[in-house]
Amino acid sequence: MTLRAVPLLPEPVCLSPEASLLEALHLLLDKGVNHLPVCNEGAWAGLLDINDILGELLPASARGDHGLADLRFVGDGTVLIAAHLKVLATRQVRDVDLLDLPALDDNTPLLEAALLLYRHASPLPVLGADGKFRGMLSRRVLLAHLIAQAGA
Repeated sequence: MTLRAVPLLPEPVCLSPEASLLEALHLLLDKGVNHLPVCNEGAWAGLLDINDILGELLPASARGDHGLADLRFVGDGTVLIAAHLKVLATRQVRDVDLLDLPALDDNTPLLEAALLLYRHASPLPVLGADGKFRGMLSRRVLLAHLIAQAGA
């Protein structure tokens, strides 16, 4: 059996790379999701993770590999975070490193899809035969489909 038989996440929203990070944050919160697909004219461009936006709210000195390990000395930090939230309105989705994930297609066998979902910490994109984005496949959707098929 292939992915053709599996229902994808309902009505996937595809962000434009030109969307602001603040727009993306509002959409993530409104939809109650942690990831949003990014498409450029219908073509898959990557996945925006809510953690990317959270990182934008932190001081640059804390984001690097050898950055500050503790920000307690800053105190409350509400003013700093509010200032960074305003900056999100001026930055675009294309300004962050999007997750580059393997793309699935309608002919991907379910076992292969399960393996790829196991190896990646996010839903995976499903592309049509024309290479256009069709939707996202999550672990929950795949597992629910497998349970329904097995009658378990």
